[in-house]
Amino acid sequence: MTAAAASMLAAGGEVWVADETALREFPPLRAAWSRRGEPATVLISGRNQRRTILGALNAATGELVRTPRERCRADDVLAAVDALAAVRPGVPTLLVWDNAPPHLPHRVRDAARDAGIALAFLPFRAPELMPLEDLWRGLKQTVAANRCYASLDELAERALAWLDGMSDADRRRRCGLETSKFSWLPT
Repeated sequence: MTAAAASMLAAGGEVWVADETALREFPPLRAAWSRRGEPATVLISGRNQRRTILGALNAATGELVRTPRERCRADDVLAAVDALAAVRPGVPTLLVWDNAPPHLPHRVRDAARDAGIALAFLPFRAPELMPLEDLWRGLKQTVAANRCYASLDELAERALAWLDGMSDADRRRRCGLETSKFSWLPT
């Protein structure tokens, strides 16, 4: 993968990492207060709908292309590939992501190839290699944890506002791409 990234950069292309996260109607409970010996009361709606944010991060610049969707199926991944392809058409792109089932269908691979996007896959079950995992962790901790919104759409809007409010350098820093210890991509 390092060789593919190096050759893409040498050819004047870009290296992007992509991943997705699910926002749920049930808030992630990180901490709660209650009287000693009594369980904390957590109000939930009884439903647990989801919204998915698919994100692609330029490893060199920190630019983020995010695609909010209701699910994360092949059609949703196709929408994310199209959104990335529209950023700089004609610029060769290497897209690194995990082996999630929605990333693997032939129509996703064909759409990426047609858009000039080469795909590279991380090893199976290796989230520690995906820089966006830290961005999603911060998003959920800041926006979703211990909070219940009036609607799932409001949660998604606040999550997107949080992502959009970060500078490119902040995104790179949060994803660990600014540290000397993260060296698998030659950015």
